[in-house]
Amino acid sequence: MSGVTVSAKAEGSTIATSVYTDEAGGYYFPPLPDGKYRVWAQALTYQTAKSNVDLSKTTHQDFALQPMTNQEDWVRQLPGDEFLAALPGDTPDDYRMKTLVRKNCTGCHSASYPLQHRFDEEGWYKVLDLMKMVNVLGVYPRPDGKPTGNIDFHQREIAKYLARARGPGESSMKFKLRPRPSGEAARAVVREYDFPMESGHHRANDGSDWSLGTPSEMHHVSGVHDAQMDFNGDIWITFGHTSIDTTIAKIDGKSGAVKHFKLDDQRGVATGTHGITRDENGVMWFNTRSHVSRSHGGLGRVDPKDDKVQVYLPPRSTTGTAGTIDADLNGNIWVTSPDGALRFDIKEEKFTEFKSVTYKGNHGTATVYGLATDRLGNGWWLLMTEDLIDHGDAKTGKTSEFRLPPEKAAMDNLSAEQQKFYQTFQPPDFNAPYPWAQAPRRMGADKHGDFVYTGNSFGGTLAKINIHTKETTLVPLPNPESDQPYQVAVDSGHNAWTNLWSTDKVGKYDPASNKWTLFDLPTRGTESRYISILERPGQPMRVVVPYSRSRKVGVLTPRTEAEIAALKTQVGR
Repeated sequence: MSGVTVSAKAEGSTIATSVYTDEAGGYYFPPLPDGKYRVWAQALTYQTAKSNVDLSKTTHQDFALQPMTNQEDWVRQLPGDEFLAALPGDTPDDYRMKTLVRKNCTGCHSASYPLQHRFDEEGWYKVLDLMKMVNVLGVYPRPDGKPTGNIDFHQREIAKYLARARGPGESSMKFKLRPRPSGEAARAVVREYDFPMESGHHRANDGSDWSLGTPSEMHHVSGVHDAQMDFNGDIWITFGHTSIDTTIAKIDGKSGAVKHFKLDDQRGVATGTHGITRDENGVMWFNTRSHVSRSHGGLGRVDPKDDKVQVYLPPRSTTGTAGTIDADLNGNIWVTSPDGALRFDIKEEKFTEFKSVTYKGNHGTATVYGLATDRLGNGWWLLMTEDLIDHGDAKTGKTSEFRLPPEKAAMDNLSAEQQKFYQTFQPPDFNAPYPWAQAPRRMGADKHGDFVYTGNSFGGTLAKINIHTKETTLVPLPNPESDQPYQVAVDSGHNAWTNLWSTDKVGKYDPASNKWTLFDLPTRGTESRYISILERPGQPMRVVVPYSRSRKVGVLTPRTEAEIAALKTQVGR
């Protein structure tokens, strides 16, 4: 069988390595340290095959996969894109409901988390009762709190729709599973690093065995947010949830050992953070924010050469830093602020403020989220709730703005009553979008070219923007109705890489050929919110993907046909 995921993890290790079978069913690991390993093989609709090997010498291990006979068993294995693709959408009413589920029921979690379960109409109605009250941070307000308007408005019809799809009776879902990895995607190797639990907490499911389904992020599992690899091959992560131990952390790329860095907040907790970037000298920069008071955010710096942490505070005349950050090629760090962006001159240690053109409008306060800097040193940032893109000119200090085109099919599908409702609807946060929203979440710049890209998380597209003319092209994902891009990172060959955050895949877009390659990740429930790249002379490219829900960091390394051929020759000796 081709495209089967085969994983190995040494006894006592926190690192798992995964590869994929070729057309003949052969699989080839890179050289691994000696020791005793658990090894397992997985493919959708098949039972997980398990074994143990001792790598004191070159070892052959064959697997025979057994098909699952109960559909619910393999449905539990599915990643989020397969659930979204299978939802009924052939009639105008079903298409409208499918759009609402995709855009309002995946804002805080992968579609695979709720849809692996089955509920009747009243059961789904009660699930939606909770969803419409909990905000993007997972906080439940007072019982008399205001619900999320669009879920409240569509609640009964969504419950009926989901009961037909994932209720106790016959399902209206039509599963047509994607092909398993092949070609370039099957040659990749993925190393996954566990991030340790804190305060005595444990997790029952880390997503490694797909037959257990998509794991819960409760009991302090989630928190690993953004990740960058330094020039030594170590991984630096930000921790996005409240922690006693961690503001940022460093994972040793060879051993998996973790070093925690805590900046004191209030009440004994660590100062929070969200975004991280690496400048051209290899220094890491991150934002800081209080988990207790959500006060004026700062800008953190740590040099991997000595691990010393320093924090710079923007002037009180600004609104401080927010959560997304990037380095330009001119010695500046750009970071979002609640109402725009800040540029920090590293040499002069000086902040310059750039305000969003539209911050508060007819539909409430816009949310500033994604940010990137182009090769000219200009900043770009996203107002996600309004599909707006702002551009800060570093030379003039001025900001300009333009809007992405809406998803026309979703807009045209609304009834007159629904159109009237959305005329006054104000999103309570950035995960309650309009049905037609592209929702540009985060972005990346081609530092060797003339384009920036936005990951349109609810539109299923990338926006490719010319940095000179602002001419914008929407590039659809292979399946826009189920592929939801988030962050974008661009390599030196101008390929745009994006994490598909509501499923367990990474996409690579080649603009020269206008073709996509999708890479599978070995863990179920990755729910990644970031992607970054390290390219160093004489070393393979590494694509770094933090797993927010399953508390890991994955490092994907593409391999060439020649590298696989060399491994085959080595094994054959």
